[in-house]
Amino acid sequence: MKGLVLSFGAAIVLAAFSATASADWYENFDSYQAGSGLHGQGGWAGWEGDPQWDAYVTDLYSRSAPNSLESTLNTDIVHEFEGYTSGQWTFTAWQYVPDDFAGLSYFILLNRYEVGNHNWSTQIGFDSGGFVSSEFEGNQLPLITGEWVELRVEIDLDADVQDIYYGGDLLSSKSWVDGVSGGGDVNIGAVDIFANGASPIYWDDMSLVPAPGVLALLGGAGLLGARRRRR
Repeated sequence: MKGLVLSFGAAIVLAAFSATASADWYENFDSYQAGSGLHGQGGWAGWEGDPQWDAYVTDLYSRSAPNSLESTLNTDIVHEFEGYTSGQWTFTAWQYVPDDFAGLSYFILLNRYEVGNHNWSTQIGFDSGGFVSSEFEGNQLPLITGEWVELRVEIDLDADVQDIYYGGDLLSSKSWVDGVSGGGDVNIGAVDIFANGASPIYWDDMSLVPAPGVLALLGGAGLLGARRRRR
């Protein structure tokens, strides 16, 4: 029978990591039927559970074929998370803004999401005036249209800091707990895609996973390169 031989230190790391390994979240919208409403599918729901804020799955654009999420007009669609209360995490989302985009659309991360009780950590505005802003601190980058662009938020809950990258450039670095609303929780509670009445933009290949440094630590502890023996 084959088995793994782990050092004592690697075994401790494995035990600490086991909870987070099962918490990885990925969404590419490809398991849903194009044209269907996302509310009630895959853990998604309109703001505070109201289907009037639904979004729709589309095959008009995609980064990973065939589908993506279209955010437009009344869209205010939310996916909640549980168990993200410590450690280092990376939230990634890919966005496509058509050249003829009009309006102001949003990407939001909340540390608290309960009916009537919300707290915002991240609020990124995409403005057809030609810029992307991390709101309430005034940091801006040029809006990129006509191609898929990565939005990445590196979250260190233990150190209470988040670094927000757009198209590979740092947009903002600030507190997670006090990021937008102030007085928040040490928790990743939900992602919210909010169209704010704007024309369509598209989202694909979202994920919430342990930060690369966490995976590197596992490798350094000998877990990823564990020796095998027969017995």
